[in-house]
Amino acid sequence: MQLTFTRREKIVGIFMVVLTAMLLTTVVMLGRGKDWFKTYLTYYTVFQEAYDLSPNAVVKLYKADIGKVKEIVVEENGVKVELAILDDYASRIRADSTAVVASPTFVGSEYVSIKPGGVESPLIPPKGFIPSEKRRSVHDILDEFQVEETAKKLIAAVQDLSEIIAVLKDPEGPFFTALAGLSGTLGYMEMIASDLEKGEGSLGTLLRSEEPLQKLYVEIDKIGKILEEIDRAADKAPGIMDDVEDAIAIVKRTLSNMEEGSYDVPCITRSTRDGVREIRDAVEEINKVVKSAQKSFLVRPNLPAEPEHEAIDMGLRK
Repeated sequence: MQLTFTRREKIVGIFMVVLTAMLLTTVVMLGRGKDWFKTYLTYYTVFQEAYDLSPNAVVKLYKADIGKVKEIVVEENGVKVELAILDDYASRIRADSTAVVASPTFVGSEYVSIKPGGVESPLIPPKGFIPSEKRRSVHDILDEFQVEETAKKLIAAVQDLSEIIAVLKDPEGPFFTALAGLSGTLGYMEMIASDLEKGEGSLGTLLRSEEPLQKLYVEIDKIGKILEEIDRAADKAPGIMDDVEDAIAIVKRTLSNMEEGSYDVPCITRSTRDGVREIRDAVEEINKVVKSAQKSFLVRPNLPAEPEHEAIDMGLRK
């Protein structure tokens, strides 16, 4: 018996085949996206508590999804967690790998994070146990960053600031007293500036008077003349130095001559002493001759009479 299909049945059949193909294609694409067609290996880890983990929670390696949590069982020594990890990442599960419960926020969305082991460490076989670490609680994080101590310091600082503000608000406090003193000082300075501008007072008169400026100009002119005299003296200095050097040379030559003549002084002194001695002897001889002549009877009558010696009053010697 040969089956025959009408045109309408053929159209419905083609539609069903196309629909089935599209459905299979969609399933395959979803399966590839959801890793339905990949091989999973089972591993276990034990935590001290469940940390709000739930089945089908994600297992991550370097923040990338590599598996999921299949089952959570509470045991006497802790919480046993069964992990399904893709076969592609089994080579990263080694003896020194660790599993820890992490969360992108402080509460909720917990997942298991795997820290890979070193290349030299042996692989953990499927259905083996991965070492675990204790999850840090909020209290541990606060202790690490010393949030409580910092908060206490902040509260103390706010209290101190409040006290300072209260002191500043006091009209009779040091802040307003200092402002009053500053205001008085500014007023006094404005008064002094006004007097200076008007030329009042000794300093204002001095600033307004032209006499100090004229005296200053005169002193500046004197300084200019002094500088000109210094320049002229500086121009003459080389000639003066030459004259001084010539005079020093003359003095040196004179001293040299005196030094040479000093060697002849002893000889001259001895000659002079001998001459004086000879003159004294000659005078004595002449004196003897004169005395002998005075005693001669031929010469004595012709000599003039000797003058009478006057008595010398002793009182005149005083």
